[in-house]
Amino acid sequence: MKIENFKIAIFFDWLNQWGGAERLLGDILTIFPNANLYTSIWDKSKTPWLPSSTKVFVSKLNNFSFFRQNSPLSLALQPLFLEQFNFKDYQLVISLTSQNGHCLLTPPDTTFVCYHLNPNRYLYQISHSLLKHIYSFYKKIDWIFAQRPDYYFTTSPTVQNRIKQTYGREAEIIHPGVDTDFFCPPKNPKPGNYFLVVSRLVVHKKIELAIRTCHQLKQTLVIAGTGRDETRLKEIIPSSPFIKFVGQVSDKKLLTLYQNCLALICPQEEDFGLTPLEAMACDKPVIAYNQGGIPDTIINHKTGILFAKQTTESLAEAINLFFKTKFEVLDCRRQSLKFSRRRFMLNFTHSLNTILHDQPKIQISG
Repeated sequence: MKIENFKIAIFFDWLNQWGGAERLLGDILTIFPNANLYTSIWDKSKTPWLPSSTKVFVSKLNNFSFFRQNSPLSLALQPLFLEQFNFKDYQLVISLTSQNGHCLLTPPDTTFVCYHLNPNRYLYQISHSLLKHIYSFYKKIDWIFAQRPDYYFTTSPTVQNRIKQTYGREAEIIHPGVDTDFFCPPKNPKPGNYFLVVSRLVVHKKIELAIRTCHQLKQTLVIAGTGRDETRLKEIIPSSPFIKFVGQVSDKKLLTLYQNCLALICPQEEDFGLTPLEAMACDKPVIAYNQGGIPDTIINHKTGILFAKQTTESLAEAINLFFKTKFEVLDCRRQSLKFSRRRFMLNFTHSLNTILHDQPKIQISG
């Protein structure tokens, strides 16, 4: 039996926003259009991108309006509700998660693959000195959860190392991809006059660093995206003529923003980073913080400029260096093609087939 004919369940942390993880979910649903989708909470008004044919199962956590905002308390309670999902009729469960998707309970005859985008950053990447005993206890529980998947996939060597150090589990790297047919260079390229940020507006994305630096250098910065940190970010330099917020934009508008910018700025540490690849697919270089997964996709001084510290001085130095660097026209595009959406789908399907053929509890023929 071919994998396309399996009964497959896909888990995703929550369906209430749009970003890189949601694009990745869309690619997996394209591979398995008949799969059922499970999630902790679902806001239908915020998921117009979800295929209408997808059958969605939502946890009982969704019954409480307070928990629909991805609050830290909802994250702590998630496992109690996710363990109630019944996967007995499925041959394969795929969890795409950066939170608690490894805690799912699956039957012995069901293969459980966890595509882990990152161990919970609220547990492992943010200091909690006042609640350290509570977090220490929860980390022990989280380690137990992490032993449940049969196999792990992840996006980059950075996250692969975190999974190994945090959970003691090996993870196969399968790089996500971008739609290099849609994201492409303009037919009639024109010199850009603004830098671009494309991101969820949340604290750990460090957008304020780009705001302060571009204002200081008197460089126009266009910020595309929304999020719970939006109000604070708009108040940092409220009257600056150089900072422009354009909110959540359509893919068509996003393409135009990429094609006409000077460069994309990524001040944050990303676990992998899809927006740099989208920008490079449009033949635009990237100015990015030299940590996390982004350095795995950007070639310093060839497809972008990497800066060492999350300070205005370091980012300003990188921007000034950007203006002094000559970038070859097609280098960014060539680099992005190594991380195409098509290549991701082929690699993901191949890895699943390899697992299932090696898995004695599922009989494969053909």
